[in-house]
Amino acid sequence: MQRDGGFELKEKIQSLIEHDCALVKNNTEVNLLLKSLFEVRLLAKELYPKNEALKVILGKQYLFKKDQIAQTSANKAEMIVDHAKEISCAIELGTFNVDDNVRGLDFSNNIRETSNTITTDSSDSLSPNETAEKVARIDMQKVNTNTFSTFMLAILAGALIAIAGVYFTFATSQIIVTRTFTQIFGGLLFSFGLMAVVITGAQMFTGNTLGIMNIASRRLGTTKLLRNWVIVYVGNFVGAAATAGVLYMSKAWTNNGYQFGIKALMIASHKVSLGFVDAFFLGILCNSLVCLAIYLAASGKKVSDKVLAIMFPTAAFIAMGFEHCVANMYFLTFASLIKNDPSLLSAMQTAGITVDTSHLDYMGIVNNLLPVTLGNIVGGSVFVGIMYWLAYMRNNKK
Repeated sequence: MQRDGGFELKEKIQSLIEHDCALVKNNTEVNLLLKSLFEVRLLAKELYPKNEALKVILGKQYLFKKDQIAQTSANKAEMIVDHAKEISCAIELGTFNVDDNVRGLDFSNNIRETSNTITTDSSDSLSPNETAEKVARIDMQKVNTNTFSTFMLAILAGALIAIAGVYFTFATSQIIVTRTFTQIFGGLLFSFGLMAVVITGAQMFTGNTLGIMNIASRRLGTTKLLRNWVIVYVGNFVGAAATAGVLYMSKAWTNNGYQFGIKALMIASHKVSLGFVDAFFLGILCNSLVCLAIYLAASGKKVSDKVLAIMFPTAAFIAMGFEHCVANMYFLTFASLIKNDPSLLSAMQTAGITVDTSHLDYMGIVNNLLPVTLGNIVGGSVFVGIMYWLAYMRNNKK
């Protein structure tokens, strides 16, 4: 009887682990998974009554509390599957106290065969193919988030990137040792914005271009992804522009002899002077690094892992002057607010600095954001999303 129970438990765990969480669309399907998990818990408790590791895992009741379940069905399903994996690991690694027949069942090999993305949580980082699956799963959850929450998270992302832009402008308003060192230093500080976006779960347009992986896997329709991009893009602009407005009203940019304001105008003037082709390819280079940073961060399990993964690719694109559409939403909007300030113009004249602001208007902003946005889409979707999908996910079942 124990051996039969062991085989039954193995089959039930395998069935749960094999389930594609991204395809779970409603609470009815979630409840079916919960029912299967409940059966696994009962059977595991019966077969391994003295397994201490299993007792700890079975003591977790958060999955069965309605107010603690995540907002999307796919996320709920993921939590259920993860709990089943924990049970399987406890059976494999814990102290077994059943007879030799049941002890002899090889759960580990069977579980590994179900998917090349299933591992224990003992390592500090995910393998490359696990990272690809995780990135695709995260982007699927973003697309499935309701419209209001998506828009709010997009506003937050725009504001966070804008704050990072403020930090960068402040840090680079004076040369530190050399111009190159100053740009690198400013880039490291700017990376705070992307760290905050990733760690808090905010939605940024450039990062969401990785959703192309789910289209390639036929898990997601093109229309649904484009709809998410539009909502997030508008939300990012609202957040970035609002932050620019708050900074303008604060008058913080007037400190130190208007050095912050002068630097802000210089940054924006350079951006609007770029040609379409230049801006497009600078956008490709930029978002290739941004999405690489997001991809690397997904492989880590600790906040410190994510911070280190994000810092250097972000600093690289900033230091080399690549173009990021969400950052430009702030840089260009803020510069357009201060370009005609009499005191700022007087400070520039006193310092002997001349900045061409003739293109810093509505059309100048559009002429920059259009090619940069297109380049960002290509950089994130093709040079990161599709490339890693081809490397690790092209043979995966839907």
